[in-house]
Amino acid sequence: MPRISAATVAEHRATQRRALLRAAAGLVESGGVAAVTPTAVAERAGMARTSVYDYFNTREDLLVAVALDAFEGWSRDLAASLDGVPAGLPRLRRYIEATMEMAADGRHGLATTLRFADLGAHRAEEVAALHDALQEPLAAILADAGVDDPAGVTPYVQALISTAMARVSRGEDARRAAHRVHDLLVNGLPLPSTGA
Repeated sequence: MPRISAATVAEHRATQRRALLRAAAGLVESGGVAAVTPTAVAERAGMARTSVYDYFNTREDLLVAVALDAFEGWSRDLAASLDGVPAGLPRLRRYIEATMEMAADGRHGLATTLRFADLGAHRAEEVAALHDALQEPLAAILADAGVDDPAGVTPYVQALISTAMARVSRGEDARRAAHRVHDLLVNGLPLPSTGA
């Protein structure tokens, strides 16, 4: 049996699994989903190739686990950003700012890449469901702000936020993008005055 570097076998396994997930995530970020092979992941994690199969039965299982980890991290970071922010428009503003900040530092890129990975139909639906679940906090924020039909409005608001995140990922200033999105949602289009 290999030597373990943790106090218990369970802790050792958890550490090894995290290392494999980090390695696979790093490969996705640097080379796309195609770069994730058991050999490449094991090499990057400093383990034997067969170790990958001790934790994940298939490459798809590994990719779905990376996606789940990315979405959980995104959700956790977002919740921390909203902690203590008053409900209503202040919370909506902070939600928008936080999503733009996460887009700027690349935290959302991994989740988006994995959402569109070439997985089997069932696994792709699983990853899409994880991504869609990220809209739940936004729907709650809109409801608390008094928006009529928050569930119906949320996909439209999310589409605007997603467009801004894509622009931030390509280099647009996160603060500027957050301000524009918030302004559009709260004040509408900046139309010229008619002078009437």
